[in-house]
Amino acid sequence: MSANAAIDFHDQIAEKFDRNYELSEAFLERVQVWTTLFDRYVLPSASVMDFGCGTGIFSHYLAEKGCVVIGIDGSRAMIALCQQKKMSANVHYVQQVLPLPNEHDYAPSDAVIMSSLLEYMDDVPQMLRQVHGLLKPNGLLLVSMPNQLSIYRRIERWLFRLTGWPHYVAHCRNYSTKTAFARQLTDLGFDVLKTTYFSSHDPISRLLKPFLSKRYVNSLFVGVFQKR
Repeated sequence: MSANAAIDFHDQIAEKFDRNYELSEAFLERVQVWTTLFDRYVLPSASVMDFGCGTGIFSHYLAEKGCVVIGIDGSRAMIALCQQKKMSANVHYVQQVLPLPNEHDYAPSDAVIMSSLLEYMDDVPQMLRQVHGLLKPNGLLLVSMPNQLSIYRRIERWLFRLTGWPHYVAHCRNYSTKTAFARQLTDLGFDVLKTTYFSSHDPISRLLKPFLSKRYVNSLFVGVFQKR
């Protein structure tokens, strides 16, 4: 499956994806985890690029905080929802496949965020190198990745091979461990400020949580990295 197929998939699920931020326990946890990081690390005066902005929930939060935000997503349906819900002049949305083909058209930013994007990318190192170039000195990258050690992730991939469900697994191309991903970012010129696991609301992870450490029962991790 290509990145374009992932974009088509997200065009199809855009409305449902947006509703999940009101209905899904896992999505609500995602918001809590990310906004806590925003409040700690991203200044209200910051310029921010939100890559893979989806329906704009984090772009909107940061704009309301006082940041000047550019939200970019390859999905036309996602960007249409962003535009419908736009309530702040501090945010501007762009429909564009990533990595950017015209990165020099954008001024360097104080922060870049990427929530649930890299798993769908054809070339993760290329995307990360572009982000490094788009950040100001000491700029911040806040980014999540699927946790390769998660027991649920392994079962999920096995289930998909047998049944074709869950459908989004067809488009997930990249997984990593927290340690390996931090090393990759360090090699690209970032310092690690914080990494944390989250998302264990599936039945399997809930069952295993009393017996295993977080790195095996959480399906995602998120990190804050500073450009050197």
